[in-house]
Amino acid sequence: MLIVGAGHVGQDVARLAESVGFDVWVVDDRAEYCNPERFPEARRLMVAPIDSALSGLEIDTNTFCVIVTRGHNHDEEALYHLVETPAAYVGMIGSRRKIKLIFEDLLGEGISRESLARVRAPLGFEIGSQSVPEIAVSIVAELVAVRNLEEFPEAYRQPSLVEELKASTE
Repeated sequence: MLIVGAGHVGQDVARLAESVGFDVWVVDDRAEYCNPERFPEARRLMVAPIDSALSGLEIDTNTFCVIVTRGHNHDEEALYHLVETPAAYVGMIGSRRKIKLIFEDLLGEGISRESLARVRAPLGFEIGSQSVPEIAVSIVAELVAVRNLEEFPEAYRQPSLVEELKASTE
């Protein structure tokens, strides 16, 4: 799995994901965050600008991508590079407002509604998370469900924010 963002959420997601059998790779442009001391469980750490790191990776149908960067612009940049890959999962953290703004920007950049509709945003199961470890639990639980279940249970599906964009932009 690929975690874009080496902050606190990325760190807790990496720990949990590795403990349930995911191979963890982490991308961040900050060496003081993306390092073996903070991510001892990571198989690969990439300290580089997001665009160059992601454009150089081969993403396939076994790749799970989690976008948890430090800000709106970095999240948008990561999503731009990952949304049209064949990844098994692409999820992005954020408020509904931020996600809508990013989706609108990416539609303007030529990314299709169909591609955006498959993005889990906000990512993770809704469990009322109040802390970073709880957020990580909700994210990793969703990853395990996608990996292990042949069909994703309807009870866990969230409506895509793309549907709300259709209503407001048509």
